[in-house]
Amino acid sequence: VSIALDKAPAMELYGTADITANTAVDSYRNELKAQQNSVARKIETATGEKLDVVWNLTFAANLISANVEYGQIEQIRGISGVQKVVLETRYVPMVVDQNETANPNMATSPVQIGSSTAWAAGYTGAGSRIAVIDTGIDTDHQSFAEAGYEYSLGQLAEKKEMDADAFKAGLKLLGKDEIAQKLDQLNIKDYPAATTDNLYVSSKIPFAYNYIDQNITVDHDHDRQGEHGSHVEGIAAANAYIEKTDGTFVNALDEVKVQGVAPDAQLVVMKVFGYGGGAYDSDYMAAIEDAIVLGCDSINLSLGSSDPGFTRATDIQKRFDALSDKGAIISISAGNSGDWAENSQNGYLYGNDVSFQTSGSPGTYSDSLAVASVDNAGTTGNYFSVGGEMVFYSETTYANDAFTTLSGELDYVFMPESVLGNAA
Repeated sequence: VSIALDKAPAMELYGTADITANTAVDSYRNELKAQQNSVARKIETATGEKLDVVWNLTFAANLISANVEYGQIEQIRGISGVQKVVLETRYVPMVVDQNETANPNMATSPVQIGSSTAWAAGYTGAGSRIAVIDTGIDTDHQSFAEAGYEYSLGQLAEKKEMDADAFKAGLKLLGKDEIAQKLDQLNIKDYPAATTDNLYVSSKIPFAYNYIDQNITVDHDHDRQGEHGSHVEGIAAANAYIEKTDGTFVNALDEVKVQGVAPDAQLVVMKVFGYGGGAYDSDYMAAIEDAIVLGCDSINLSLGSSDPGFTRATDIQKRFDALSDKGAIISISAGNSGDWAENSQNGYLYGNDVSFQTSGSPGTYSDSLAVASVDNAGTTGNYFSVGGEMVFYSETTYANDAFTTLSGELDYVFMPESVLGNAA
């Protein structure tokens, strides 16, 4: 549960700008933590047992996240200082069968979403920090290698006729010094594994932590939660260059057909799906708070509820609204929990199905940012070939079943467009 307290969170009073340099923010967060400790003691006195606290959030929310017996909730709600107690939603990854073949079509997505236009204009994400709150990352993957990332920054420096070190200094990259400076303001500060040296992986991945298991194991080899995190991070910031065995570098688009939208951005990895299972609301809220403290330009949550089309007025919804009001926009998946039109109420988008929303919460929250694509330049529908031409057709569960049984070469009758027009 989330035990929300009656005092306003720090962000509501101070916003998100320059929070780490503002000593008043740090002081107020400590004040809220003291209030939470006091309330926790009251709860322990009332219930007669120690409160199993998971998180103490003070920045975007003022709440204690804890595991309690369901029958204790009403009792906790009556404690002085408690504003409300809400059950948290838990998200679990949809892990595909290991025998299935994935085909994400990353070679065609840049044209589809306009990445190539941004690259041509000189935008590569250099100096940006992208937080990905997901299943972790393959730290040894070639697309996230430090060598390829550093080489790319060197190429950018050459284009500007600048010294590489001077160019990187101007980007204000996240590094060990900044992490050490901000560590005491992070939600993970009290966990033994959260040291500057442990959190820093490379200049490409300057920060990585496992929020669900509270350790630094962020890869996909130690749990069954899937490699979705690496997929998201690859879309966002897979390197523009790949290092070959002889030490030279090649263009990633030419060599492996994959390059991130912002290939020169740094990745802040926040694993919330791990050995301990899936993420509760407070797990990803703790990560969001830390991402703001670390100065991330983009915060990505690629998760959603299993029921598409619904947004409920929840405490989590209000937190997203507050984040938006203070300038922190959270990018959330629109399609992961979507549904096809044929699975809607009637099977057709008629009548009361016209406004059917196919994405799920929290992407449906009014102040989250979700972008869904309706055009795909690389994936086609069903088709058959006639005289070397591809003829596409729509196939649903209601019609065109005959096409699924056709095979081989067949005779056909050519019908001029004028005939088709008259028939229509």
